[in-house]
Amino acid sequence: MIFQETLREIVERADGVQGAVIMGMDGIAIGEHIVDPACSIQTVGIEYASAIKSIQKAAHSLEAGDVQEVIINTSSSVTILRLITREYFIALSLLPDGNHGRARYLLRLAVPRLSGEFL
Repeated sequence: MIFQETLREIVERADGVQGAVIMGMDGIAIGEHIVDPACSIQTVGIEYASAIKSIQKAAHSLEAGDVQEVIINTSSSVTILRLITREYFIALSLLPDGNHGRARYLLRLAVPRLSGEFL
């Protein structure tokens, strides 16, 4: 399945990634790849889905265009949320010292491949 293959590729090619999930705004995961069993990437995705919706609403109100990416940087992890469509996104959890730039690059490359699966 393209979802699993894409997530595995991203996780394996970016240092410090703990897990990745493709999820709908409804909180239902359609694919995941986990490196660290302690990483509950589905919970991360569910919790941040509501944040994405709020950010989308604010961007619309500001006439700023469509939200493409949200990065949440905390003391224990970095979460990158990259929208595939308005209803689906990839959530990626990294260690604070992980390779964020590489992870963002790989996500940006993956989105066009994945978006075709949602048509």
